[in-house]
Amino acid sequence: MTTVDDSDAITMFWIRSERASKSPNPYDAPINTGYDDAAHAAGMRLTRISVDDVVVGVTQDDGASVRVRGALVARDRAFFHTKLVTWPVDRYDYWRHLTTYAALSAAGFFTTVPVRLSLINNEKTLTALQRFGSEVSRLPSVRLCTRGYDRDHLDWCTASMRASDIDFPVVVKPASWGGGNGVFVALNIAELDAVLTWASATELTVVIQPWLGRDAVDYRVHCLDGEPHSVLTRALRGDALAGNLAQGGTAEWTAMPDAVIAPARAVAREVGLPYLCVDFLCAGGRWWFSEIEVDGGPPDPDVNKVRFGSYRSRFDTFVSELRPVSAT
Repeated sequence: MTTVDDSDAITMFWIRSERASKSPNPYDAPINTGYDDAAHAAGMRLTRISVDDVVVGVTQDDGASVRVRGALVARDRAFFHTKLVTWPVDRYDYWRHLTTYAALSAAGFFTTVPVRLSLINNEKTLTALQRFGSEVSRLPSVRLCTRGYDRDHLDWCTASMRASDIDFPVVVKPASWGGGNGVFVALNIAELDAVLTWASATELTVVIQPWLGRDAVDYRVHCLDGEPHSVLTRALRGDALAGNLAQGGTAEWTAMPDAVIAPARAVAREVGLPYLCVDFLCAGGRWWFSEIEVDGGPPDPDVNKVRFGSYRSRFDTFVSELRPVSAT
């Protein structure tokens, strides 16, 4: 059988978006180098692909075959990183990615992120609806699909806001985009109506949440194998509406607040991934559980080393438990 990588190294296929794989962002170069180094330290070769490169087949004897760029891959020599990319330009590809991840798992391959968690990842309302073992309060949220938005939708939305004790001003944001993109603050119902009308032009699904003010601080807890490892503290700066660096916010590695250690550990252990980011917000002395990120950044060399080592360890355990299947 011919495999993609004929060296002794295990291959970790990192499924990227079609756009990222064909037109790489130059800012990703140092990030990719760090990932390559961490994978190499774990005895793996990291290969970036898109779903276009993957062909999954079913054999006559009910076995499965998977080819990447035309070459057959083996379940004990390769696995797939399957985190859904949720940037705005990728939203038309969500279904292609999710079904490919599911097909790889059904074909008997180890995938780093189950489809269920790719759906929850970065989705604000789905996070709020999950307990994940944490007792920290969730932000009240209203989720609205804006296709065909009209005054009836606005009435339904404001009724849900009242039921959830959400008052103006409110934050309106895409339900699943990353990077702090597309965040608006609506001070009154007229501004909310305007934002939702604009969102409907692209049939965007949005989440409405209380605006916690400019002093709110975001704490991203990086967890490795269920244990809080480090925290990135992000805050607004200037006119920014999100603490992400890409939106003009500030970010720095700080000491981990005691208040987030136990909640982050509870979430990470219940989710069960090798690597997970758990985001908390603090405003006016009160803590809120914001969301989970199954592949959150920015990367840190020490985090990367442990993270990729954990991927390899999970894969080795998977291989040791493999049952024979036919493949051609």
